[in-house]
Amino acid sequence: MSGRDPATAPRRTDLGWLRHRSLRPAPGSSAARRTTAPAPPAPAPAPAPSPAPVRPPSADLDLSAPAPAPSPPAPSSSLDLSAPSAPAPTPSPSLDLSAPSEPVPPASSGPAGLLDLFPEAPAAAPPAPAAGRRRAQQPARPVPRLAAGGRVILTPQDPTVTLNRLQSGIGALTVEAVCSPAVGDVSLGALYELTDGTSSIVERLRGLAAGPPGSPTPVLRADREEFEQLVVDLHQSRDLRRVLVYATSESGRELDWGGTLITRTFGGARLELPLDLGVHRGPVALLSVYVIDGEFVLRAETEKIAGAVRDVARAYGYERITWADDRTPVV
Repeated sequence: MSGRDPATAPRRTDLGWLRHRSLRPAPGSSAARRTTAPAPPAPAPAPAPSPAPVRPPSADLDLSAPAPAPSPPAPSSSLDLSAPSAPAPTPSPSLDLSAPSEPVPPASSGPAGLLDLFPEAPAAAPPAPAAGRRRAQQPARPVPRLAAGGRVILTPQDPTVTLNRLQSGIGALTVEAVCSPAVGDVSLGALYELTDGTSSIVERLRGLAAGPPGSPTPVLRADREEFEQLVVDLHQSRDLRRVLVYATSESGRELDWGGTLITRTFGGARLELPLDLGVHRGPVALLSVYVIDGEFVLRAETEKIAGAVRDVARAYGYERITWADDRTPVV
């Protein structure tokens, strides 16, 4: 069969259809399977979950685990001026022995550059210490000693002196009121208290020259040489607790006080107390003597007392003395 010459052959009008027709897939190919395979059936809708049975409130023991804590709110980058709402507590009438729920962590405060319109109040500053505490405690001034053969003058600024054990336990302690006749009729006396509780007075012009009264070895004696004086027997110093030396007018009249009260002890030591007290009617408390740990501590009093000797005893705590009148004790 001979072909026709293409140059003389008639024009084909079906070539355009042949160029644009779709190819039919071959049997058994994957494209055929995709177009011919039936679609799988749609899954059946899941049944709605049945609601959990509501448990009526009961006072039974609840051992269930605690409810999970709510999740913290997410941080926000915008300005939030509202306060976070707190979760409402769920009342439970049953006894809950489960472990306490974890505390909810605080929400993040966001970036540091955000405006904070509610800053926390600054912590209160600790109270300043009291003025009295800032001051260092002043050290106590040591009580001066009376040196052997020495001389000390008692003043309102330095009213106290201490005798050593030799001066407090050997010989005698002599107290003498050195006053001129211009002062008047000075009478020297003493209130005393022993360790056994015995308490009374010695005063020569009252007829009580020794104490205790009737003792063969008195602890105190009232005497007079050139001036009125009192003598303490230091061999019996362990029996003595305290003494108060006073002076008064024998006639009870007003005196213009002056002179010096001189105390002498073992070794020639001397203690002087000026009696420049001015005009006064009544007794004057002059010198206190206390026995502390075997040593005598002497203190200037120089206090004018209104009244009589009984008022001096009351002012200085000699309450164990009973009185016949305001100047005479019961012995």
